[in-house]
Amino acid sequence: MKIRLDISAGYPEKEIVIKANKKDAEVDEIVNTLQNIASKFNQLTGFIGETAYSLELKDILFFETNDRNVYAHTIDNAFLIHYRLYELEENLPDNFLRVSKSSILNVDEILSLTSSVTGNLIHFKNTYKTLYVSRRFLKNLKNKLNRKRV
Repeated sequence: MKIRLDISAGYPEKEIVIKANKKDAEVDEIVNTLQNIASKFNQLTGFIGETAYSLELKDILFFETNDRNVYAHTIDNAFLIHYRLYELEENLPDNFLRVSKSSILNVDEILSLTSSVTGNLIHFKNTYKTLYVSRRFLKNLKNKLNRKRV
């Protein structure tokens, strides 16, 4: 079996293609393993008090640290998550982007980006919640938004 990696900034997202002369047990095992990896972070468990909730990634606006805890913010609530921010950053899909030392946002849920003297502020769809973007991460965010628009 050959493994080939092709990296280019022109690709909008990650794609895995399996080329084989027939479908056999090895191909099935590879596909199953990849599907397990892909679904690993489709859902997270979030906590409010002692109650656990199953959260879908598409419903999460952003992740934020506060007092050494990580919270997943949805339109209505903030859920305690038992992951570190760096673990989320490594495992979340491409529509999530680090925008400050203490936050990762879902690019698909951005309504607007406002730049001002006091900072760069993200407004989200269907909610009052906002998030500041660090100058250090602003260029990456703008590039991601431009690629998404195309």
